[in-house]
Formats: sequence, structure tokens, C-alpha cells
Amino acid sequence: MTWRWGIMGTGIIAHAFADAIRAEGGRIVAVSSATPARAQRFAADHGVEVAVHPHAALLEHSDLDVVYVATTNERHHLDAHACLDAGIPALVEKPFALDADTARTVLAAAARAEVFIAEAMWMRLQPAITRLHAELASGTIGPPAAFQASLGVLLDPDPTRRWRSAELGGGALLDLGVYPATLAHDLLGPARAVRATGRLGDTGVDLSAAVLADHDRGTAAWRCSFTDASGVWATVAGPEGSIWIAEPFHHAPSLTLRPRDRAPVHLAIGGHELGYRYEVREVHRCLELGALESPALRHSDTVAVLEVLDLVATQLGIRRPPVAARPV
Repeated sequence: MTWRWGIMGTGIIAHAFADAIRAEGGRIVAVSSATPARAQRFAADHGVEVAVHPHAALLEHSDLDVVYVATTNERHHLDAHACLDAGIPALVEKPFALDADTARTVLAAAARAEVFIAEAMWMRLQPAITRLHAELASGTIGPPAAFQASLGVLLDPDPTRRWRSAELGGGALLDLGVYPATLAHDLLGPARAVRATGRLGDTGVDLSAAVLADHDRGTAAWRCSFTDASGVWATVAGPEGSIWIAEPFHHAPSLTLRPRDRAPVHLAIGGHELGYRYEVREVHRCLELGALESPALRHSDTVAVLEVLDLVATQLGIRRPPVAARPV
């Protein structure tokens, strides 16, 4: 079956995801944007017949099987609700919502409507992360007990850019911190206590954050920033050694096993270049099965990670924009 996709949003990730949809045999039948001109340009670039504005107009297209929500952060929950109201499955870009309570509301609506929904946390489906979990399960380093990571990249400091806008749900925590927070959760279990420090910018968003968290199975220390180039690396350690996840850790090309009393072993990971195609495959698989939830993108994990980000935001004094009730 050829699954028919709609795409809400026309940013950089939406362009890359459109390529992944086509590579996996899907078809993009409609796209929406905040401005008509951007929708039309995206449609021309990707051979999409229907380009609409506003985003809600996308859901009037009768041929949709699933929608990829790639709008700005403050809209994610709104556009997800709109998809659910229309009975259309949705893959929602991270962050799934601006806070855990809002995410719970969306997921409860999905359960009532019996419609598939998932957060587009593509890292969880990458072959390096799959191999990492396999190595940990085999006892390569013993039970994982410590996680460290950094996601520091330089982004355009223009205060009008989305990631610098408090009103659009910008900030390093939601855009970047969601990755190390997710991997810490997946490797060590839910966080029990969180301590954070960071720096806010003139526009009210967090420019950087450093987090120390106690988890069920160990301790995590991670940071995120878009004002320094500290790298995109991660490592996990246990009593018998450690595993280095090559940069960029969220779609790593290799792992390095460092057993306590043996020489390091470098593992090249094939397939990392396929990027977003893994989550397209997973959505197609879930739709074929009629599943309401992906076992790789569990709703409970989405909420648990947002709970950590909420705690960090509170400690840093980050003020999120008011949560709008209905899509426009």
C-alpha cells in the first residue's frame, strides 16, 4: 500500500522528511504553511499537488492517511488535536508539546478517538541506538549507571529566528535538550530528581542549560546550548566499562566499546545516513497493523521526558507562552 501523507509546516526538517517519505514509498498529497507562498514553494520543490493555508485547511483534503506535524513548537499540540479531531493519524515533531500536562491532554484525546499518534523522536529508531541497547542487554559494560552528553551547536543569533522566540516555544531546552533527556531516560529509566542551571537570553528563551539528574538506574549529566560549539556527543558507563556514541550521537555513525580491562572496540554502524527514513518506516508499520501507539515511540516516554524538561524550565525561570486551546 502507498501511504498518503500530509505535511504541516515547511521548515528545513519538513523538506528532509519529505525526501524520506518518498524514499520509503509514501506519497505526499498536501502541504500547509503559515504563509501561502511558502506552501506553494514547498509543493513545487517536492511535486505536491495541494498547497494550502492555514494549516487547518490541510485536513479538508480527503486523501490523507497520516499527517506529519512540523509546525513551530507552540503549535504542535494544536495541530495534533486538529488531526485527531479529523480522525487522521499524526507524527508530531519534538517537542510533542510545550509541557507534560499539554502532552497528556493530546494523548488522552488520541486514546478517546482511537487514532495513532507519536512523537517524531527519530533518535530512538537509529541503528546506532538499536545496537547500543543490544550491547547493554548483552552485559558489555554491566548495568548502565552513568550517562553524559552534550548537544552544543551554534545557531543564528538573530532575535527574530524561531529558536530565539519565547512566543514560538523556542530555546535550547525544547529544541536540543530533548535529545539527551530522552537518551538518559531510555538508558537509565525515569528521573527521580533534577538539578539545573543555565542562561537566559534577552528574548526570554534559554540559551543553554546544564542538568544533573538522578534516575532509577543511575545518574545523568547533560547540557544543551545554541551559543557554543561544545559538540554533540554522549557516553554511557557501567562497572565493566563504557560505550562512546560517536558524534552526532542522535544518529551516530559508530560506537566505541571500552571494556574495563580490554582494548577498545570500534563498531561502524551502517545505515545511519538513512536519517528520517526509519521513523517513516515505523509509522507505515504501525498503520499497517492498525496500532494506536508505536512500541519504539511510547506515549509514556514522551510524557516522562517532558516532565524532566518542565522541572528544568521551572528551575531556570523559563516562562512558556500561554497554551492555546484550539488550532487556527
